[in-house]
Amino acid sequence: MLSLATSVDSQEKVFWYVALGLGFVVILVVIALLTLLSRLVDDIDVNVDNLWTVTQRWAQNTTGMYQFAGTASILRALREELIRHDKMWASR
Repeated sequence: MLSLATSVDSQEKVFWYVALGLGFVVILVVIALLTLLSRLVDDIDVNVDNLWTVTQRWAQNTTGMYQFAGTASILRALREELIRHDKMWASR
């Protein structure tokens, strides 16, 4: 009885080598794409962390904005008072 290795002719060996080579190339491409995907995910994660930090700081900076609502009316009243004082000093 012939063994399996001797029953394969040279043309079949070439096909097997081509199939193994293509499989190796496919594995290398998959590894490269997975590495690229991993780097992209890490980059997105870092940028999301930075965005989260910036938005938290922005929220902290804008918590007192409601206090500025009355500032315009107070400044208007102060300006009118200063005008009255200026007129009083100018008339002396």
